Amino acid sequence: MKPQDKTDSEKLNNDPITEGAEETVIDGQESAAVSGAENIPQPDGENTESTEVKTDADGALEHFGDRTVAPPKKRKFGWVGYVALLIVIGLSVWMMLKIVMADADEFISFGEVFAAGDWRFGVISLAVLIVIIACICFEYVVVIKATTNKFALGTGIKVALLGKFYDNITPLASGGQPMQIYYLHKKGYSGGTSTAVVFIKYFVWMISWLLVSILLMACNTGVLDGVDGAWRTVILVCGWVGLGVNMILPLTVLMFVVMPKLTRKLASVIVGAGHKIKIVKDKEATLNKAYNIVNDFRSSFAIMSRRPVLFIVLVLLCLIEVMLNYMLPYFIMRAFSGITSNEISVLFAVASLNTYVTLAVSIIPTPGNTGAMEGIGALAFSVFVTGSVQFWSMLTWRTGIYYIYIIIGLGITVFEFIRKIVRRAKQKKKE
Repeated sequence: MKPQDKTDSEKLNNDPITEGAEETVIDGQESAAVSGAENIPQPDGENTESTEVKTDADGALEHFGDRTVAPPKKRKFGWVGYVALLIVIGLSVWMMLKIVMADADEFISFGEVFAAGDWRFGVISLAVLIVIIACICFEYVVVIKATTNKFALGTGIKVALLGKFYDNITPLASGGQPMQIYYLHKKGYSGGTSTAVVFIKYFVWMISWLLVSILLMACNTGVLDGVDGAWRTVILVCGWVGLGVNMILPLTVLMFVVMPKLTRKLASVIVGAGHKIKIVKDKEATLNKAYNIVNDFRSSFAIMSRRPVLFIVLVLLCLIEVMLNYMLPYFIMRAFSGITSNEISVLFAVASLNTYVTLAVSIIPTPGNTGAMEGIGALAFSVFVTGSVQFWSMLTWRTGIYYIYIIIGLGITVFEFIRKIVRRAKQKKKE
């Protein structure tokens, strides 16, 4: 998508946020494109002194500058994507049911399974889910406060839920961040500030996620021993491969910071080789894009460095969110009496197994890893629970970490649609 011209950009800033945000959610449009890379200094590979990103906070804010934020494209048949997603979710649940009930004698209803469970852990599971959602929302509140010195609770909550909604309906979670940047821009923040907020939150969360994942996987190497046959090897290998793939970006950023000259040369060699074998079309554009991403992340941390207390709070919120996300299946299985052991080792075993499953399917290009998560998860969690208890435990778990955000997103869509109609009707009466 091409960047907007100056006139369009001014129109974006003058339009009410509710109008822009409503159209974004209602029409089921593609993710917003964020441009403005041309405004960022480009390293040339050799003389990097003049293009080095400033590490002080003010210089980092200048680095983001006035990024141009383009609105999302309207899709004529955007509703088709939602229908297709619902079909995929339905098929995934059906597949999960077939897998977990393959060796079971009979199917037991949710009411019967829940009645035979432990309601106390049902309450705990709900509390854990609420804390997870609260952490996700307050992460953005903290970043907005650190970046703009404004405590924007409502904006933080909405941008968080909007991001989760679009992450869960787009392949490889590619739609959440562009839409969040667009929403913040419509809310009155500059393109640079909007980009900085989303980049900071994303990178801190990713580092926290990877650190917790590595720790859980390294400390529970035998957790997959109970998985049957070849599936153990598949989950083990795919889990570590997924971890490696997700570590590429932060490791690249770290290498650019620690060994900038060597890393630039290596990047030039790799991209050059890709260009020769026709994988990379434009060598210079690809290198510049990589440099811009690295510089954005470096600038993001420079911005947070001026607010160390808020930075620590952000890290803690991310760590709590990740840990509770991994532990949630344990509390749900306890609620359905699938697990009765009180040993803390079982809690971390479930969290570790969840880590392997999450990373194993993280490279599957389906919205919210739908299908793969249900299938691989059903096979893996059979270590702890089976039959109807496993099905209802897993369905409840997937609802808490995935389906609920789609439900919330659809709820926001209906609300914004109705509010838009009401406001337009009032405007007509005034005219």
